[in-house]
Amino acid sequence: MKDVELVGDILESFVAKGVFRGFSRQQGPGADARFRILWHRDQLFEWVWSDARQSLRIACVLPAVPADSAMYRELKAWLRSRQDSALPRHRRCDSSKLALKTYNRGGEVALTARALDGDVDYTVKKLVALVNELYLDFLSSGLYYDWQLETFQLDPDRPY
Repeated sequence: MKDVELVGDILESFVAKGVFRGFSRQQGPGADARFRILWHRDQLFEWVWSDARQSLRIACVLPAVPADSAMYRELKAWLRSRQDSALPRHRRCDSSKLALKTYNRGGEVALTARALDGDVDYTVKKLVALVNELYLDFLSSGLYYDWQLETFQLDPDRPY
């Protein structure tokens, strides 16, 4: 099975498990592909697989985060902490197996995971787990409550 097919099949399996609420795939040039996923806060996430780079990029994992903000600095520190050997193996992103990179363009935070050892299965599953933890752990600290209300147009009287 080609890596691009494996990536799509793994992502699609999360729909069957009820993790994603929507999913589509579009073949790109060569062995690249784009995947659109409906997920946290009913956001439509665009994931891009690059076969040449062996990487999976989420174009906007968090919107409306200024590059010079404390939130972005704390997010980068939190992402580094996800590769700390003190974390249990099931929660850790093994830095010998995948490289994480984030960048901010116009307030949209992108996140890329690159397979360092060719283990595409590990890379895709860890990126899904990492983004899930980002929304359920990093954002749930309470520090970003007002940001979430405004960014995702949430009702402050409804528990989330």
